[in-house]
Amino acid sequence: MNNTGFSRVNHVGIVVADLDRAVTFYETLTGRKVSNTDEIGGSRMAQVLGLDKTLIRYANLHLDNINIDLLEYKQPEPSRAHYENNQISAMHLCFEVDDIHEAVKRLKDAGIRLSGEPIVFEEADGLKSGWGTAVAYFDDPDGTHLEIIAPQGPFKRA
Repeated sequence: MNNTGFSRVNHVGIVVADLDRAVTFYETLTGRKVSNTDEIGGSRMAQVLGLDKTLIRYANLHLDNINIDLLEYKQPEPSRAHYENNQISAMHLCFEVDDIHEAVKRLKDAGIRLSGEPIVFEEADGLKSGWGTAVAYFDDPDGTHLEIIAPQGPFKRA
């Protein structure tokens, strides 16, 4: 069957300042190795991105249900964006875990600082359901917002 319904996600692209540093971070975080690194550029790639010119070093990391593309722009020279979690168009990437405490320990052992201590959703948080779901937030070395979730109720996929 032809998939034209936007019901599957292939990858998320994350622009990074230093590809080698990002590869090390995401390989440590996920326990997976990148499948390849390469370079792409030229007028056709620039055109599809809406740019005048482009040269991108990139790496692909395959997870069970989504791929992560790490992109280091060489041309045009990149600028740094900074988003707070509440800003419109800010996004984050969330990793699903079974045990929030084990995952937090792994992050801390790797030297990754959490934005705040993890919480487990309770009725007092205002949710109608999903109690018992645990979340924690942190950033990658370039400030990309990341989350871990141990989902329950409506947050859990079938």
